[in-house]
Amino acid sequence: MGKKTIDARGQLCPKPLIMTKKALKDFHGELSIRLDNQTAFENVKRFLTDNGKKFSSSDDGDDYTILVTSDGNSAEMSAAEDYCPLPAGPASTILKDSHVVCFKSEFMGSGDEALGRILIQAFCNTIKEAEPLPSAIVFYNSGVKLIGGKSPVLPALRELERSGIKLLVCGTCADYYEIKDKIGAGIISNMYDIINCLSSAGHVVTP
Repeated sequence: MGKKTIDARGQLCPKPLIMTKKALKDFHGELSIRLDNQTAFENVKRFLTDNGKKFSSSDDGDDYTILVTSDGNSAEMSAAEDYCPLPAGPASTILKDSHVVCFKSEFMGSGDEALGRILIQAFCNTIKEAEPLPSAIVFYNSGVKLIGGKSPVLPALRELERSGIKLLVCGTCADYYEIKDKIGAGIISNMYDIINCLSSAGHVVTP
């Protein structure tokens, strides 16, 4: 029997269900699923029950874990999206997959740096008004400066983090700019986690 872990923290429905279904495909062994959203936690448990999977679960505040014993039979599993009702609205405005915002610079666009700073502040302050919200925000290269202690957009980013959006900060980049001890929010991360976050997103927005 094999062992596998998927980290669905910071992901909005149906992404945790899609990740779970993909991980269970032809897998025989123990699968550990980590979540930080109660709605996703309940939906994943319902999905597993409906598809005859044996599992146990635990929760510690906002940290949820599901341990699944998989027999490798995934041929007839139901659609993950069926467990996450989509919000009302025109079909063209509804995204079934979550998206990730990626800040690779402390400026927005190219050209005049002063204008770029103004635009990036406006962008960060407006993210909370977007529908749907991103499932995660990634910071690398000089983009990590946006989440430093003196950044003018740090309050807006902290508000997004409190709403459940995962903030991933490139640790190598923070070290390079010597601001690792000044990061004011988010999680110091690595390239492996950043690649997984970007590759699992429905789409990536880079301002």
